[in-house]
Amino acid sequence: MHRHTEAIRRYVLHARLLWRAAPVHSVLSLFLVVAGAASSTFAIIATGHLVGALPAAVKAGVGSQAADRAWWWLAMAAAAYVLGPLVKAAQNAVAQVVSARYLRLVFGMVADVGTAPHGIAHLENPEVAGRLDAIKRAMRDWTFVSGVDWTWSLLSIRLGGVGSLIVVATWNWWAALLAAGSHALLAKVYGAWIGTIFDDLLEVTGNQRRQASYVRDLMTGAPAAKELRLFGLADWLVHRYSTAWRDAMTVVWRNRYRNLRPILAACAIMLVVNAGVFALLARDASAGTVSLASLVTVVQALLALEAFGSLGDGQSALARNTSATSMLVALRGRIGLSGLPPRSPAEPVGADPEPLRTARTGAAEIDLRDVAFHYPTRTEPTLDRLSLHVPAGQSVAIVGVNGAGKSTLIKLLCGLYPPDSGTIRIDGGDPSADEATRNRVAVIFQDFVRYQLPLRDNVGFGAHTRHDDEAVLARALGDAGGTTLLDRLDHGWDTVLSAEYAEGTDLSGGQWQRVALARALAAVAGGAGVLVLDEPTAALDVRAEAALFDRFLEVTRGMTTLLVSHRLSSVRHADRIVVIGPTDDPARTGTGIIEDGSHEELMAAGGAYARMFSLQAARFAAAGASETAVDPR
Repeated sequence: MHRHTEAIRRYVLHARLLWRAAPVHSVLSLFLVVAGAASSTFAIIATGHLVGALPAAVKAGVGSQAADRAWWWLAMAAAAYVLGPLVKAAQNAVAQVVSARYLRLVFGMVADVGTAPHGIAHLENPEVAGRLDAIKRAMRDWTFVSGVDWTWSLLSIRLGGVGSLIVVATWNWWAALLAAGSHALLAKVYGAWIGTIFDDLLEVTGNQRRQASYVRDLMTGAPAAKELRLFGLADWLVHRYSTAWRDAMTVVWRNRYRNLRPILAACAIMLVVNAGVFALLARDASAGTVSLASLVTVVQALLALEAFGSLGDGQSALARNTSATSMLVALRGRIGLSGLPPRSPAEPVGADPEPLRTARTGAAEIDLRDVAFHYPTRTEPTLDRLSLHVPAGQSVAIVGVNGAGKSTLIKLLCGLYPPDSGTIRIDGGDPSADEATRNRVAVIFQDFVRYQLPLRDNVGFGAHTRHDDEAVLARALGDAGGTTLLDRLDHGWDTVLSAEYAEGTDLSGGQWQRVALARALAAVAGGAGVLVLDEPTAALDVRAEAALFDRFLEVTRGMTTLLVSHRLSSVRHADRIVVIGPTDDPARTGTGIIEDGSHEELMAAGGAYARMFSLQAARFAAAGASETAVDPR
């Protein structure tokens, strides 16, 4: 009963999605489906009457009333058989429009899961990430797309079955119900079997299949090809892939074979019932209670009752579709989104979104008061009652040992996580709740994205409202030290930064650093009031990192800037240095601010910062580092 109720709920959801995506075309498709079903039923009736009229027409001869009746039924049958394909062709044409809009709607719903919530905690949740990955994989499969197209064909077949049921009922109503019911029983059992398999693929095997797919991609992709050959990993990866895939599919295979028994039983019942119904029809025909016309008509209708039964690939494709969309709607509800979007997107596919606009420009003020935060997977807080005020236009370096919470602090400042307690304000706005406030912050993270898109986009993404303004882009790239990079690209701003594309090119690590820096600098033109470097130069040597930070401070003078680095020599020229780490307060289990001042002040104080700086300076000096890069004065 639960499976049957769930199937009905999924079909209702499917109908709502079709209506939300293309209401007018869905109604037109439904009309054509009904017309097609009616034409197929009428073709059965007309054929039966034609066959029944032929003996009398042959006996009476041409020109007789019986012959005219036969000619009339021949014309009706021909019209029905011609009309059916025409209606089917029209239905397919309209269905393609519905399918395209439906797919745009559901793909947009998937994109919302990744982008609509500003926070990223849900994407870091293994269960949510696993379900989202399973949904994306299901929607890339051909059965998901064909499931939308099959909707109308399956409905047409089912409605044709209703017409056939009515025809058979004119002979014997209870025999008609028995025959149709036997087919429906098989369809129900088969549908439950298919639904269980698809649900297992999406819900139970998500993580294992992700691991198997990851190993497969390692074996077949370019990024790992060198190490795979160098370390002789091919055989090990093949074994790991087969093991992971077998573990993932064990549940599916077990349920698949265990649930075959009800299907076999339903097949046996259908065979027995239909054999009995045909035997009953033969008895009535031999007794003369059924005319030749009725016999032919009822036989055709009985054969057409298979429309109530299992419909093979079409039914499987629709089950795959409804299983994936049902999980998608449930996942959206779990992360706080509405199950269905308010309406189908009105803008054409490929249209650029309206540029985001901010209410304020210029340097922004930052104020954090008693901020506490802990990750869901940890019991101890990462930050505990941290307070920090940064006046507009000040450059501040955030330093501390690994794990002190530097990057977490930046993510909170960006609104990627809401604090557990306390307040975070940028020019008085809350970045976790206000999009205009979030737009005031531009960050280059250590793992910044290397977009496989033109240079124009890689830089312009930072400037929400000035994306196509080449003067803005050129200034940002020049301030980042990337002018020579632009001169070397064959197609200038339109060069795709990936060697995987025709006429594209890849960049060196240092060149990507400049592009990422230009993206942050371009954000100023888009309204950013706080610029953050969160250890994006960790892969560079000390001298290169120090030069980049110094250039950043030079070109952003007058802006509010935050620099995060574990190399203290790179950030010593900031106006102010804030050291975070474990405090002396026994009541606080997380980290907080333990020192705050300029480089000179902190060195004179001889505290944690001075000790860390001197230790790094000594290590770099021993390694032959530049005296300029390590001079603690």
